[in-house]
Amino acid sequence: MNARIARLATNFRREGLSWLKKRLAAEKAFPTTSVGRGIHLLARRGLSATAALPRALRRMLFTEFPDVNDVLFAFYDLQVAPVTFDFLWFLAASELHRRRTQLNSVHVVIVPGPHDRVRRERDDYEMVVDQLARQARIHNVLIPACRLLPSCTGVTVAGSRAEASFLRSILARHILPTDYEPALPVFPGPHACLEAARNGDPAIACLRAPEEELRQVRTWASTRSGGRRLVTITLRHYAYMPARNSNLPAWVAFARSLDSTRYWPVFVPDTNDTIEGLPTGLREFTVFAEAAWNIGLRMALYEHAFLNLGVNNGPMGLAWLNARVRYATLKIETAEVPQSSLEFIRSFGFEAGKSLPFANSLQEWVWEDDTEEVIMRTFQRLTNRIEATVQ
Repeated sequence: MNARIARLATNFRREGLSWLKKRLAAEKAFPTTSVGRGIHLLARRGLSATAALPRALRRMLFTEFPDVNDVLFAFYDLQVAPVTFDFLWFLAASELHRRRTQLNSVHVVIVPGPHDRVRRERDDYEMVVDQLARQARIHNVLIPACRLLPSCTGVTVAGSRAEASFLRSILARHILPTDYEPALPVFPGPHACLEAARNGDPAIACLRAPEEELRQVRTWASTRSGGRRLVTITLRHYAYMPARNSNLPAWVAFARSLDSTRYWPVFVPDTNDTIEGLPTGLREFTVFAEAAWNIGLRMALYEHAFLNLGVNNGPMGLAWLNARVRYATLKIETAEVPQSSLEFIRSFGFEAGKSLPFANSLQEWVWEDDTEEVIMRTFQRLTNRIEATVQ
């Protein structure tokens, strides 16, 4: 708490009232303090209570949608939610809520944000990933990811916030977030999943590879592996917060050190590198660039592999939320980067030094940097566990 107060004071001294206005606006849209979250919750519930009777009357005028009482409408609101792999946590939370309420299926509704259909980001992020790039991610990341949730039977990309309000008011009987209001949207993050896991829910990691992509990956691997164990290495090589990037020389050295008669290292490059050019150090290895653009193929590759390795980045969330995937994610914390500092990680409900509360014995978060020594040690530890499990 003292560190947070000191940081607030420093920011105020540096930028003055303009910073304070931006901070208050951000707190209104996406509260991070306990007081802000409490006020936001009360406001949403008050708005829901006020709108309950008008909504009930309007619903009486419309023919009821078939089976609507068995569907969970999950609203992912881009006014407050990022167009990133954080969406995977939302899908898992939707499945958790669907099971608790004993509904048959999930229908995802993607609600457009106010800045060209997305939310306004930090200036440094906007310079690297502009609005056009984030709009493309709606179609390249969010929509394809819905196929990874077996209970998801429908996806709506709302054309406007008014359209989303119509769905919320007229069509949806069961909604997530449970008190969702388009006028006061909320981004739940991973909290619901983490809390459920700590309370004993056994099925948080519910995402799965689509069967067709699994078939494609099996065919691709069978003609190249020569019976060797497939080991994926997912790279981060990104202009935004480069301190979080993979230690490429260490990963290349690790791949070279593997017994080539037993293991087959396959690199999944950063998406940008598939366009701008792959690092020269990867020329001697198999690179599955297609997985960088196709979420279904990436998940199928992870599910098929003997072991999946990489640093803390968005795509590794696919492994975290699939109980069938064996993985180790390294470099969880990067102290010099605010968005991956220990304080930031804890603010989302993760515990320092620990793996995810629903991870099994073949799934690890490694709170050390991706040096060659750490990678080798991690690989050997997980390999021993896998072999013991198989035996």
